This record gives sequence, C-alpha cells and structure tokens, in this order.
Amino acid sequence: MPLMTSPIDGAPMRQIHRYGIEFDVCPSTGGVWLDKGELEKLIAMIKEETLQDQSNDAGRGRERYGDYDDDEYGRDRHRGRKRSRLADLFDF
Repeated sequence: MPLMTSPIDGAPMRQIHRYGIEFDVCPSTGGVWLDKGELEKLIAMIKEETLQDQSNDAGRGRERYGDYDDDEYGRDRHRGRKRSRLADLFDF
C-alpha cells in the first residue's frame, strides 16, 4: 500500500531511492516530491559533480565556451562523457 497519494490527481505515489536520495513520484502526472532534507542532498550532489567536471576540464588544458565546446576538428568532446547523476536520478 503506498504511503502517499498524489496531491494533483490522487493516484498512488511510487517511492524512488537513488544515490541516497528518496523521492516520491506520481506515475500518472510525473510530479516529483522530495522529503525533508532531500533537496539539500540533491544540491550537494550537483555541486560535487560540477566541481569534478571543472577540475577534469582544467586538467585537459582547454577552456570551456558554453555550448560551443568543440575541439579543433569540430567534434563535441561531451558526447563520450558519462551520463550525469542528475540525469540518471530523474530517469524513471
């Protein structure tokens, strides 16, 4: 039996656990609700990943130019990059 029902349409919510973060999802509307303290965990995870990406880019000796981050041959360096934890977190 679900612990919560969606405040939008009353459908039973699903609990998702990823990367130590627990959130409730309405399967019919896609609405997401975080429990107390989970937003802070999410923000900390994003900051950590951003700092890690910046240090990796600095180690390569290349500057970043927004969305135009192509190498000298016009290939996008980010296509081979692993998927972010944030994208993985909300992929359900």
